[in-house]
Amino acid sequence: MTATETAEAPAPTPLSAEQLFDAVGPAYETAFENLDTQHKSIRWLLDQLPSSGAKIVDIGCGTGKPVCYLLAEKGHDVLGIDISGAMIDAARERVTKAKFEKLDIRDFNPPSESFDAVTAYFSLIAGVSQDEIRATLKRVFGFLKPGGFLVWSTVPLDADNLNLSWMGRPTVVSSLGPEDALAAVKDAGFEIVEEMRSQYLPKGAVEAGICGEGDIWEEPHLFVYAKKPTA
Repeated sequence: MTATETAEAPAPTPLSAEQLFDAVGPAYETAFENLDTQHKSIRWLLDQLPSSGAKIVDIGCGTGKPVCYLLAEKGHDVLGIDISGAMIDAARERVTKAKFEKLDIRDFNPPSESFDAVTAYFSLIAGVSQDEIRATLKRVFGFLKPGGFLVWSTVPLDADNLNLSWMGRPTVVSSLGPEDALAAVKDAGFEIVEEMRSQYLPKGAVEAGICGEGDIWEEPHLFVYAKKPTA
């Protein structure tokens, strides 16, 4: 190497989904606590369910708030699963009326038609491929009872195993563009009841100390409310 040459810094090693959310930790709750579209979707789901006793699983539950907490407070039987041990530890401390399990959705194999509702908020993105997203939606259809509900939210971009920095941390993500995401829900067998598109800037991530100002950007969001047909 000559005096005028400089060595390029090696690209940072991407974090797995588990490492990513262990690193972000419970402060993730603060970063997204003002996500009005999420609260609206929870209210919608509660309106569809009986007053209590429904069996629900939240995929990628994080700290358990707000989803598991609000559903369990209404008397529903709620299970939260997450690949991050840090998130599960926080959830068990913060939400005492729900059950939590450290588990990758790809290893979750409940009995067929055993849940009344499934929620998955931004959890089918890190560490999965587009094919795995589609396959997971089909599996979710299988363990929902006829007439059961799915609430799914994602960042609707056409990306398959894309290396990027999220909240200042390198990782690998996949997602489906808006029309492909809706098509995947329909292809899984669901009837789409409503879709909602919005933009969100997670300013709380900086306030929570997760990352710096330059590490956040305005995200497109897609929320899908869907139902498994009864026949």
